Amino acid sequence: MTNATLPDSIFYEFPARGYLEKYYTTMGPENVAFVRSITDYLMTRTAPTDTVIEVAGGPCMYSLLSLMAARGRPFEHLTFTDIGWKNLREIESWLQDHPSQFDYHALLDWLADEAGADADAVAGWLRASPWELASFDWRRPVPAAWRNAYDVVSCHFFAESATNDEAELVAFLAKLGELARPGATLLTSFICRSAGYTIQQREFPAFCVDRDSIFGYLEQAGLQLEDVEVRSVGSQDPASGPGYDGLLFVAGRMPTHRRSATA
Repeated sequence: MTNATLPDSIFYEFPARGYLEKYYTTMGPENVAFVRSITDYLMTRTAPTDTVIEVAGGPCMYSLLSLMAARGRPFEHLTFTDIGWKNLREIESWLQDHPSQFDYHALLDWLADEAGADADAVAGWLRASPWELASFDWRRPVPAAWRNAYDVVSCHFFAESATNDEAELVAFLAKLGELARPGATLLTSFICRSAGYTIQQREFPAFCVDRDSIFGYLEQAGLQLEDVEVRSVGSQDPASGPGYDGLLFVAGRMPTHRRSATA
């Protein structure tokens, strides 16, 4: 499924390669915490991971490669969404194993050394999975085909870094619940205490969240998670102007039985 992208969004022309080079070239403390928030959670549980959606995944493969390292075989179906055409072009470049693709060897080497994963197999399984690569603006309603369709809903550095409006933040979070099957795993990441960030001299908005406030926003969005794990890490290089002072990771399970509106 491909939906026409609304070009009025500042994220339509998001500087994809600049973003990857700024945040994902090495496995420093931030990226180690990011990857461990996924692998540690999934490797200690038997939750299904057959169908996955990456919500506003940007140009980055970190979460999906980490998911695959934990799963150890191709997905049955993978939906990857983003609004930015340059972001989707980065993903296509990686899928095609094109020489221009971003170099993920730092992550793959870490997964081999620390998670016991076969790096070549992880990349091969992910490329072999059935992909649905969708240009989609998450300001729109969730398509019917995606509702209650996924075992894993993966959303990293999106809701709080796509808006500076509280109501829109909550609306983005609420859509994660619409995608999840009962009992689905929700994997999320947030930049903390950000007023905005800069990529290649372009300014992007953010809404300030932290460990104390995020569960209130999740509750407002109707996300009542079970089996929750939370971890956080401070900014590894504040002098570089990352646009935040730390990262927050929340993993949990959706209830097996949906609560009624009057519950």
